Amino acid sequence: MSRLRFILPALALFALVAVPHALADAGADIGKMPSGTYQLDPNHASITFKIDHLGFSHFTGRFDKMEATLAFDSATPEKSALDVTVYPNSIDTNDPKLDEILRTENWFNVIKFPRATFRSTKIARTGPTTGTVTGDFTLLGVTHQLTLDVTLIGAGARPMDNKKVIGFSATGSFDRAQYGLSNLVPLVGNKVTLQIEAEFDKVE
Repeated sequence: MSRLRFILPALALFALVAVPHALADAGADIGKMPSGTYQLDPNHASITFKIDHLGFSHFTGRFDKMEATLAFDSATPEKSALDVTVYPNSIDTNDPKLDEILRTENWFNVIKFPRATFRSTKIARTGPTTGTVTGDFTLLGVTHQLTLDVTLIGAGARPMDNKKVIGFSATGSFDRAQYGLSNLVPLVGNKVTLQIEAEFDKVE
């Protein structure tokens, strides 16, 4: 108990004094970040989807397992490359029975198609901290072009270990029927909206 009385104030002091001065800066010049390979930090990443449900709500779910690699070009960020793999088996709608249905062959067919992938083909900057990433999105063995609107959240050194980190938010949408997921359209919407949050750690 006596040790806690010393440890807790020390942690509070660190949080109040040290961390705010070390937080990533979205306004920082991303070109000053080192080039190289950046790996997704799965503990600080999420892919959430929304879809119209009977016209009453925007039903929301997520995928809990994903991998991604960013080949970052510091001199010309537009020449960077992004490679993402999502595992549909990890779908999480907060309803275990529905999740099991969505894993079946009538929906995501996770046995035959265990992965969905996105590989960038074009990156364009639209502002100091914004851009678009266009790529080939493959789901259920079908590939179509998908464009994501991306915002740089922050770039810099993580205060705990000084590791270089780049963090983004991204949004996009696609028509699920194009990939063979036409079940229950139009009762359940065809348009799927994506919200992506991702931190990438520099691979040393």
